[in-house]
Amino acid sequence: MDKEETKHAMIEDRVLQIRRVSTKRAGGSSFHFSALSASGDHAGKIGVAIAKSKENLTAIKKSKDKARRTMTEIPVTKNGSIPHELYIKNGAAIIFMKPAPLGAGIIAGGSVRQVLELAGIKNISVKIMGTNNQVSNAYTIIKALKMIKAKPQGTKEVTE
Repeated sequence: MDKEETKHAMIEDRVLQIRRVSTKRAGGSSFHFSALSASGDHAGKIGVAIAKSKENLTAIKKSKDKARRTMTEIPVTKNGSIPHELYIKNGAAIIFMKPAPLGAGIIAGGSVRQVLELAGIKNISVKIMGTNNQVSNAYTIIKALKMIKAKPQGTKEVTE
């Protein structure tokens, strides 16, 4: 096993959503598949991507590859939480993230929970408002995680 294979062996991929999309054409309907997937190493690296294809398995493979290519590093505290509170609005999705004490677990729903698990965050409270669209929520949580600063001034870390 070379270095590249070892690096990819630690990364876990999860399919968050598969949609069948139909398009009306002159000869009738044509069906395509859209797959949303997330990739993470449970240690602060996370990526989310969506891909489309005429076949289900091809769409899943393309979205997993794209998610691995777009992985970003996020800061995680010692107790597996985030360093500070964060409020973000992206399109219709509004997300409020708050650090939680040790042992609280991930209090979130939908695709946001899956993304946070893959990122390696173990204690966090998240409120999702505005939309139930899993694609929009997944991209909004990635945007929020990119905005986290390692140690902001004037705030203290949650311990316990």
